[in-house]
Amino acid sequence: MTLLNKKANQNDRISDLPSNVIDEILENLKIRDQVRTSILSRKWRYMWTSVPHLCFDNDFFRRHMHGDDPYPLVYKIITHVLMLHNGPIHKFSIARWREYEFPISIEKLIMWIPFMSNNIKHLELLTYCAREDENQMPDILFSCKELTYFKLSSFNLYIPHNFYGFKKLLELHLDCIEIESSALESFMSACPFLEKLNLDCCSGCDNLVISSPSLKVLVLELIDTESVCLKKAVNLIDFTLTACRSRVSIISLPKIKRFSLDGWDQHEDIVPATLLTSSFSSLEYLKLGGLKLNERGELLHIVSILKSAPSLVKLNIKIFPEVNTTQMMEHSKELECCSCFPKLQTVNVIISVGASSEQHTLSLIKFILANSASLKTLTFYFCSRDKLDAPMLLKVSQDFLRMERASPRAQVNFLQTTFGRKHLII
Repeated sequence: MTLLNKKANQNDRISDLPSNVIDEILENLKIRDQVRTSILSRKWRYMWTSVPHLCFDNDFFRRHMHGDDPYPLVYKIITHVLMLHNGPIHKFSIARWREYEFPISIEKLIMWIPFMSNNIKHLELLTYCAREDENQMPDILFSCKELTYFKLSSFNLYIPHNFYGFKKLLELHLDCIEIESSALESFMSACPFLEKLNLDCCSGCDNLVISSPSLKVLVLELIDTESVCLKKAVNLIDFTLTACRSRVSIISLPKIKRFSLDGWDQHEDIVPATLLTSSFSSLEYLKLGGLKLNERGELLHIVSILKSAPSLVKLNIKIFPEVNTTQMMEHSKELECCSCFPKLQTVNVIISVGASSEQHTLSLIKFILANSASLKTLTFYFCSRDKLDAPMLLKVSQDFLRMERASPRAQVNFLQTTFGRKHLII
């Protein structure tokens, strides 16, 4: 070996890194950069072909989705990467770019899935169907028996007769998919260890019934769904419901520890009073978004929800301006001090400035402050499109500071949010 070669060999320290370090480096690179490592040295020339994670993300589509018809090139690149790959693929992801919808056909899935079906654990296909008459979930996807995470969009949920389940699946995300309650139940019953389910903008199910006993986290944003029944989801602890696109009512709910609700309808219609005592007694985190306290009854229902959660530790509420308020707030026993939040420590109130001085809003905030003896931090976020003048903000802040507080030592913060930016007021 010449002196020059010896010196080059000594300087090639990157090729002498432990294999686990090299794997970690490659897995954290974009797929384009993974391929470019082939020029580092002879040893690195084909290392990228054995990376177990292949993610075609926004960066990939931003670089290649150009011209009148960029799809053939993108298909060719993905196919080429899969054909050159040497070794197991544990994670495969196609994430559509926000400015371009990437169509995917059943033919392409039939071509790609066999390259990974024996070892794939994390599969993410955020695309849309290339043909409307081919929008049924293809059978080839059910051959991925080792899946622990599965995220799919646009294809309709379909259960083949020979499907025996994803026995290792822990997390399932379905996005913009048409489902039937019976099909979803059949699918979930074949996934005995499923812990998290996310249905985002899904339609086709009037009455949704979820009975999975292993389920712990449920996130729903439904379209045209009338009711949700979770009676048999006995181990559910975290439930998020966005009801902005449907008039939905929760029929049954087990005891949960975390509950997030955002809806345009009255919360009394979404969470009936019959659920409160049975489902919220162990609640530790509560988020109520989209509150429009138009009516006295809606205010009192929110108070009932809060009273039914004596274990509450953290509360987030978002209040919009009232429209057509028809009832004046009178003295009510429901709003009297009862020390019903002995464990509440953190309260965040996101409030439109237009709603900050309205009577029902003031009554709700007074009730929370008067019944939270353990409160440590109280933060008001005043929302507006334009930056408000200091005198107006100061007056609103002073109004809240004058309210009686069960925890006088609690830290009180006032912030203004304008187009996502936060400005400290006091």
